[in-house]
Amino acid sequence: MKFLQRILPVILLSLLPILVNAQKAVNLQGVWERVSLKVNGKPEAFAGRQIKLLTAKHYSWVKQDKKAADSLLAKGTLRDSLAAYHDEFGAGTYKISGDTYTETTEFFGEPQYIGTSLAFKFKLKGGLWYITGSYSHFANGKKIDEELIEETWKRIE
Repeated sequence: MKFLQRILPVILLSLLPILVNAQKAVNLQGVWERVSLKVNGKPEAFAGRQIKLLTAKHYSWVKQDKKAADSLLAKGTLRDSLAAYHDEFGAGTYKISGDTYTETTEFFGEPQYIGTSLAFKFKLKGGLWYITGSYSHFANGKKIDEELIEETWKRIE
């Protein structure tokens, strides 16, 4: 009995960090808008608006540059209409492990990316979500290069 009285507090104290970390679970659920982008360490200008929606397990993003889309759509051809919206969406599942956010693509405008995963290091600070990771480009099913992507997202809902 004395042994149990001595060991029980030790067990409970050893479980305390696990319980505290469980309480600090990251909640990314909501609607986010991209506010900045760097590619290979250089700021990248981007037109239009991109938002990302996250539920408990799924993500979806869409990007649209209304001015560019309107210009292409005004041409009235099927090809220009398709170009106005090409590669401007993605969706799938995500998971978080420590400071790593990983997306697995299930829907995308370019089929070679379906089934691939992107892992990003991330941090949340002051309503902003910072992610950094490598993005591979493919052609004919083969990886042709890789870029370091740094994005900042602002929670809007």
